[in-house]
Amino acid sequence: MTEVLTREDVGAVLPEGDEVEVVHARVGRFDYKWVALAVVLCGTIMTILDATIVNVAIPTLQVDLKASSYNDIAWVVTGYMLAQGAVIPMTGWATDRFGTKRLYLITITLFTLASMACGLAQNLGELIVFRLLQGVGGGMLMPIGMTIILKAVGPQNMGKVMGIFGVPMLLAPALGPVLGGWFVQDFTWRLIFYVNVPIGIVGFIAASRYLVETHKTHRLRLDAFGLMTATPAVVAVMYAVDQSTSLGWTSGIVVTLLIAAAILFTAFVLSQLDRRRAAVWLMAPLFIVALAMGVRAGLTDGWTHLSALVMFGAALIAVVNVPLGLRGMVEPLLQLRLFKDGTFSWAMVLSFLIVTALFGGMLLLPLYLQQVHGYGALQTGLLLFPQAVTAAIAMPLGGILSDRLGPRPVVIFGLVLLTAGGLLLAQVHIDSPISLVIGALLLRGFAMGFCMMPSMAAALARVPPQFTSRASSITNSLQRVSSSIGIAILVTVLVAQVSTAAKQTSCQPSQAVLIAASSVQHQPVSAEQLCAQLEHATSGTSLQGGPAAAPKPSGNVLYDDFVHGYVGNVLSTSFDRTFAFIAIITIVGVVPALFLRRPERTRRQAGIAA
Repeated sequence: MTEVLTREDVGAVLPEGDEVEVVHARVGRFDYKWVALAVVLCGTIMTILDATIVNVAIPTLQVDLKASSYNDIAWVVTGYMLAQGAVIPMTGWATDRFGTKRLYLITITLFTLASMACGLAQNLGELIVFRLLQGVGGGMLMPIGMTIILKAVGPQNMGKVMGIFGVPMLLAPALGPVLGGWFVQDFTWRLIFYVNVPIGIVGFIAASRYLVETHKTHRLRLDAFGLMTATPAVVAVMYAVDQSTSLGWTSGIVVTLLIAAAILFTAFVLSQLDRRRAAVWLMAPLFIVALAMGVRAGLTDGWTHLSALVMFGAALIAVVNVPLGLRGMVEPLLQLRLFKDGTFSWAMVLSFLIVTALFGGMLLLPLYLQQVHGYGALQTGLLLFPQAVTAAIAMPLGGILSDRLGPRPVVIFGLVLLTAGGLLLAQVHIDSPISLVIGALLLRGFAMGFCMMPSMAAALARVPPQFTSRASSITNSLQRVSSSIGIAILVTVLVAQVSTAAKQTSCQPSQAVLIAASSVQHQPVSAEQLCAQLEHATSGTSLQGGPAAAPKPSGNVLYDDFVHGYVGNVLSTSFDRTFAFIAIITIVGVVPALFLRRPERTRRQAGIAA
């Protein structure tokens, strides 16, 4: 059953004639909200799993598809990520315009068909195109699913339901490398895409049968200027931070992308605040900067080089946006008025810190286990899995406690535990037992359940009912950008610590080691020369995959043991300091957590909770 509330019922300001649907039906013996949650989880698991399962197969894909370089094959991952970020800003408008059920069915169909096409791809170009389509479907599935849940669940139960919704967000990243490694090692890389097909079919059938369509606003016009500024801004930021790990933050393309993103984002904010003329004026500096950098890239790298094409594309966007911005005011693409609520604003700040600590840690931990402790990809995935299981168990508990006690004490408790887990990881060294690492991971997993989704639920529970779809777009866009920025920051910190630790680590080779080194290098080697060689080799970085690994074994056991010990100590110290930095970021999150409040009981919320 679906009850329709009018403007007077909700006590909120809605566009004239619009209504708000409150779904409180039952499907058999089950409440609709639990059925909707189960259906949405199918799509959520697919999209998050696909973001991590492919990473393990990159070396195999490079060989099978005859990619000429790592940068070419990296677009299999980068293209998917950018496509997801590009479509999220418009998801809120599309949901209000076409309805949640219809749009969910379209996107899950697109994602499933694109997954099958990826498995059938015969060359790198086909795979990248199909991954882009996959990213479009996957990027919209998450915010649409969150909107469906928000419309079906009352604010007083938001913590419990969002706690369950967050389980696949932690389980899928842990399962991805394990499944990917298994498929590539024992079967074929094509299975990492085919695995989505049966899940997508089940999700489509369940959605078409059980989901309830929401109210559609047929007269809603698309804010084209907002779309053409928000989407390129998100893509530019994500691509810039992705390129920063290989080119560095001072690279011309990275700096220009960040400047373009800042201009576009400022124009977007001004347009959403009904200052469109000022927003249009910002297109002039964007056009000048992009055109100048495009010409420079064309002269140095070639006119068909990616850098030149990106810059000329930004200049074209600036030109197109001028007539779009001079049109009359339409419904804003994203409702920035939501930030007037203190809980929502502080929850977004907290989300950035938590996402950096969690997803940045998820990137560093596999590198740490493989490069410092020498585990393989499959072993690393199995070692990380208990952390995800603990988080999956704790997350529903954190949601229930958040509903009963309020989000503030629950989130602060989770942040303190997460900080303790980071500090414990910072004490682990190359010769520490693996049980200490697992203990720290279990503590982190338990902490995740208390700080991640309760803070998100606190923000969404205070969103006016007519803005639920726009709030989902805001939160998902910020999470996507935050994860990219956070990972890039942590990789930068780690690389800097490797260079510092290489200079500070003790290097005192014995006479026997020097004799062995002289034998390996076929010339006399002094202690100062050997230490300088190791420091230089270890300070070198391979930013695509983290710190540089130790030099290849020479066959001389004494020499190799000394090199392995030195490099291991350097990397261990570097990771320890980076984990300590993550702990500092985490404890800072206590400040915004102090401003989280419980949802207010309004007539609208009482109607949903019924």
